[in-house]
Amino acid sequence: MGRQNKKESVAALHKENIMLAAEQIFSEKGFQAATIADISEASQYSRRTLYAYFESKEDILYHVILKGLNILKANIETGLATHHDFFAQYKMICEAMKDYQLNSPHSFASVNNMKNKDMNMESIPPVVMQIFTIGTEINQMLASFIENGKAEGIVRPEIKSMPTVYILWSNLSSLVSLVQSKGPFISQEFHTTEEEFLAYGFNQIINSILKERI
Repeated sequence: MGRQNKKESVAALHKENIMLAAEQIFSEKGFQAATIADISEASQYSRRTLYAYFESKEDILYHVILKGLNILKANIETGLATHHDFFAQYKMICEAMKDYQLNSPHSFASVNNMKNKDMNMESIPPVVMQIFTIGTEINQMLASFIENGKAEGIVRPEIKSMPTVYILWSNLSSLVSLVQSKGPFISQEFHTTEEEFLAYGFNQIINSILKERI
């Protein structure tokens, strides 16, 4: 390993440690109440070291968002590449969304709450532009998934792919959030497991665009 590669690997490790500590603090205190001092203490890095890798608390959050989206994109790509059946691919997309909400909760919540209209696209930080780029790539993958379903005669031909991507994302996000927050109540109320309720909900969501309901 060259000196430059070793330096980059060390920097990546430090940044990852800082982000993990920040996620812990964000979970405990909330983003607004969390401070750089809190993150410094939790990560056991000095404030000076934190600022060597990140410009601010907001910058740390942006990188947390980006990390989560990269994992989501990789999981969707793997699911689409390893399965050729439309419904198997959809199941993998649903699993990727579940994993995203469970293992990258701050990225998941921030993406769903982000108000693009309030951003000045000419002055946003590079990391935020990366977030938008990855988000666009994920949307395009999902749109291609829907187009392939139309070509196979599974999805109704009048379905508009990109608007449908936004609707599916919203519905899938809401469903996994519902089960995360109210899973025990749902299980008791409907005499079902959380996984069974999710599977039923995922089917209802995809049924909205299918020629023949499942």
